[in-house]
Amino acid sequence: MEETVSTVRNYFKKKTSPTPADADAARAPQIGFRASFCEATKELKVKVIGARQLPTDYGSVKPRGYLVKVVFYPKREKFETKTAKESWPTINEEFSSILDGSKRFEDIEGLFVSFTIYAVLGKETEEERPPVKRKSILKKYFSFSDGEEIISLRKNSFRRSGTLRRSSYNGCLSNRRTVGAVTYKLDRKSFTQKLRNNVISTPDIWRNVTDITSGIQTQPRDGIKGSVEVTLQYGVSEDGTNDVVEVTITKFRCSLQTMQLHEKVGGQLYIKITAFEDEDLVQKMKSDKFEPTISLKLEPSTSTLRATVNKRNLNQTKILIRLMARNLVGKKTLLGKIEIDRHSDFWKEIVASPSVNITKMVNFE
Repeated sequence: MEETVSTVRNYFKKKTSPTPADADAARAPQIGFRASFCEATKELKVKVIGARQLPTDYGSVKPRGYLVKVVFYPKREKFETKTAKESWPTINEEFSSILDGSKRFEDIEGLFVSFTIYAVLGKETEEERPPVKRKSILKKYFSFSDGEEIISLRKNSFRRSGTLRRSSYNGCLSNRRTVGAVTYKLDRKSFTQKLRNNVISTPDIWRNVTDITSGIQTQPRDGIKGSVEVTLQYGVSEDGTNDVVEVTITKFRCSLQTMQLHEKVGGQLYIKITAFEDEDLVQKMKSDKFEPTISLKLEPSTSTLRATVNKRNLNQTKILIRLMARNLVGKKTLLGKIEIDRHSDFWKEIVASPSVNITKMVNFE
């Protein structure tokens, strides 16, 4: 009897317990929207209702808000919502596109709308800050307690107003992290609700967003794990016992997608260079730490290794370059590595051309 009860209980437990795939789907970021169309005005409207379950951190960095980019195709009209601070934001912003005069409701099936959710990092811009109640000009000039404001006002009074509105496009782009996107193809069967003034609408639609590649640069000439600009030089000594191999890292770069992975690891990055001779450590060094980035120029004085090697052991010499991350609790993570030895074309070039600097971009593996 007990075995029968146990069997029945296990059966229902399997039926009711969610699978790992269901759990992942439940945690996936979602976006909600609604589309409507007015045939009299040929106006297609899309309302962004909100989003759910957006990521709350990128490594040690927390987003200060989220926004949604809406694009109407094929006209490629682009709109953006205001930045919302919550990870389950209620947005309720509406955008519209006027279709061609010949378009009827039956013809909208070739159209579609894309929604891209961004997490916004960094500091607030002037436009996003809440309005501050300003003092009158007379009060600022004649107030004895606000000396700093008086100086600031007098300095800014000679500044052109246009300079205050200027912003950096690259700065804005680098502060955004793509959460995901949804593409919705318009289907007249989905417009099931009839509203006033001959307007028809879809019900509220919620979709899981999917990962997309960044708009800056997808995996490309740079490796999937990033790449560095390496300068190698081989110096020959008189007796061959004090030859010198010099390794300098001058640049680091990666795609925006790779940088986002680095942010999720958490902590700061650094580049470590080690030289081995017959598997014995000869010399090592590491660069200054830096925050995850898509591009960085390193100072040669802090990223150069000089190793003394014996010419007879040149075939057993190896250079190892590693990209490392160290988080707040001191945990180290290997993000990529480069090995240069006698089998590498790079190594053969410097040995064939002593005392000549040879520079190449090399991908991490």
